[in-house]
Amino acid sequence: MIERRDILRIAGAAAVAGAAGSAGGVIAAHRTARPAIGVQLYMLRELLAKDVEATLAAIARIGIRHVEFAGYHDRTPAQWRALLKANDLTAIGAHGLYPDMRDEQIAAAIDFGAAIGLEWLVAAVPRLPGLTLPVTEESFRAATHRITADDLKATAERFNRIGERVKAAGIRFAYHSHGFDFRRYDGRYGLDIILDRTDPALVALELDIGNTIAAGIDPAPYLAPGGRTRLAHVKDWHAPYTPSLDDMPASAPAGEGSIAWRPILAALERARVPYVFIEQEGIDPANALNLLARNYRYLQREMK
Repeated sequence: MIERRDILRIAGAAAVAGAAGSAGGVIAAHRTARPAIGVQLYMLRELLAKDVEATLAAIARIGIRHVEFAGYHDRTPAQWRALLKANDLTAIGAHGLYPDMRDEQIAAAIDFGAAIGLEWLVAAVPRLPGLTLPVTEESFRAATHRITADDLKATAERFNRIGERVKAAGIRFAYHSHGFDFRRYDGRYGLDIILDRTDPALVALELDIGNTIAAGIDPAPYLAPGGRTRLAHVKDWHAPYTPSLDDMPASAPAGEGSIAWRPILAALERARVPYVFIEQEGIDPANALNLLARNYRYLQREMK
């Protein structure tokens, strides 16, 4: 079950637009190798849609200090800076770049992120052939199945160009992984084709650890010291489930599901990944803050 309906909508709009025609700089050094724990705000999208101010205050009360955007909820960069400052929060990055966006759309996204002061801008999907509006879960899935090796090569080339523009604005660019990135093309994972054909100085990896494991893939090779993973998403799954490139299992708070987190968290530290973001999907919005707190308490305890 694909949960990212907002991303599907935006990706579809970008695909149609493409067919028709900050200032954080280098990652700041951390005092220790332990990643900072944040939240991907997609997890709280329904709460934010109702009350941005109250939701940010609730995040801060939990103890979280870092957030990653998945939409800006009709606020300007100046409004976001004020809201973040009022709640002692730092926005690290945002999802919102797509390979089929027009150049002017890319420029607008970069300018918006730079005005907030983001360190990172992230692309959540590769090129999705044949995806048109209206986007549904079914049409999105069908588009991921139509991806060819040539589409991935074209995605990598586009990501290099986007990465150049993001870097010029003093920000960094990353690609966020999903289960379908582990479909094989002549024996190679799609994700590896993208990584091999992108410049490490321009395109990093935001490894979604939960998506990787749900696909039946060991995340360890992507968490090697000196590797491409600079950001990570943390999700856990209830067992039993059948690994799938398309479907997500039933979600659980980190430490309450089936994933053995200790070796993964140790690998994140060894790799000096600066940030990890909690993102539990498929949840009741009324329970989202409670689940966020349970995820955070577990990670905070295990990463001491």
